Formats: sequence, structure tokens, C-alpha cells
Amino acid sequence: MSRPSIKSYLIQAIWNWCTDVGLTPYILVAVDDRCTVPMEFVEDGQIVFDISTEATHNLHFEEDAVIFEARFGDQAQRCYVPYRNIIGTFPQEEPTKGMMFGPNSDEPEDEVEEKKTSSKPVFSRVK
Repeated sequence: MSRPSIKSYLIQAIWNWCTDVGLTPYILVAVDDRCTVPMEFVEDGQIVFDISTEATHNLHFEEDAVIFEARFGDQAQRCYVPYRNIIGTFPQEEPTKGMMFGPNSDEPEDEVEEKKTSSKPVFSRVK
């Protein structure tokens, strides 16, 4: 069994802090085929979401993704954003109080792939 992503805990912690102090939590997402987002709002492969309780409905921090419903124009849409696609989380009012994530962030799938590609050490006798 793989361990959960630390990124999921950090994103939820910043969301909790923002909510507690009255700030608006945002996430910056690198969009790919794993995401379910309104594509017409994606710019340069990225989208920013307000994930406050006022802007979302049925917000859930699941094991592998943030899931919520939000309105885009007149249309309500369900969004699915895997943690591995979240490249930043921050309060709108104080963006420097947030956190950005590198491309090699701590994700269980990355660890599994890394273990598969690592070779076993080769020992030889030296005389």
C-alpha cells in the first residue's frame, strides 16, 4: 500500500487556514486529460479556481483529488482536479502566503514509477 501524498495534506491545510482567517483559497492547476475542468477557461494549459465555500458546492478533499461543483457563467459544472495537477495554492488576498509545488512533488504514483525504473546495485569482487 502506498502512502498518501503530502501535497493533499498541505493543500487542505492552506484551505483550512484561509477559511479560518476569512481569506479566499485559490488553487492553480496544470490542466491535462486527468482533469475535468471547463476547458473554455483554460489559458496556457492552466486554470485558477476559487475553492472557497462561497464559490463551490460539495467540495471534497479525496485521497487523490479535489472534487467540487462550481458555476461558470450560467452553467454549473463538476470539477475533478488530481493533486498531482495542482501546482499552487494560495489566498487571493495574500498570494505570497501560499505554496507552489515543483514538478517532482511527493506523489505516490511518482514513487511507484521511480521504483520500477531504478536498477538493483551490481556488486563485483575487487582483487
